[in-house]
Amino acid sequence: MQKLLLLAVSVALLVVPGSAAPCSPGSLASYIAMASAGCELGSLQVSHFAYKSGASGGAAKITADQITVTPLLVPGNYSLQFAAPWSVESGQKQGSDITYQVASSNTALPIQEVRLDGTGFKAGLIGSVVVNQAFATPAITHSLEVYLKCTDACRAETSADVPLTPAAGALVVVDHVTLDSGQGDVSMTSFTDWLVVCLPCV
Repeated sequence: MQKLLLLAVSVALLVVPGSAAPCSPGSLASYIAMASAGCELGSLQVSHFAYKSGASGGAAKITADQITVTPLLVPGNYSLQFAAPWSVESGQKQGSDITYQVASSNTALPIQEVRLDGTGFKAGLIGSVVVNQAFATPAITHSLEVYLKCTDACRAETSADVPLTPAAGALVVVDHVTLDSGQGDVSMTSFTDWLVVCLPCV
């Protein structure tokens, strides 16, 4: 995975961000259709969206049309929120993989920090919801994880972040969502990928 991410980010660096329409709320399918053109997320350009899904035990696969992508912009802090009807029952599993590229259109505003937030996690007696984010810059590969894991007791982490040293002008992101139920219903509402270009602004 790390080698693939580094290869992808090296390819992303060869593409100079051009003018693109501002990102707007839409389905993941509509973001995939943008292909290499992508859209502008503040001072960043996001593009090359791709998606894979899986399910077992009778659970339904989540399609790209079912995932809503919402851009969120605050000073120095840009994000994409992904929401869908992720849900499984006892004995079922469900997974979603979302991949995309990020490039800064302003060399003075590289990405300084990456943060991952999860919301609406629910699990029964035995079950888990996990969102793992793997990403690569030209210098490093890293991963973040938010989760709710229940066995004898429940453990939860709904926010994780990492500063980038050095700051990055390009990034490849892979978000891996997994729901697994041993007993009881398991579901989640959404997760949000935050890209910070101005730490003092946050």
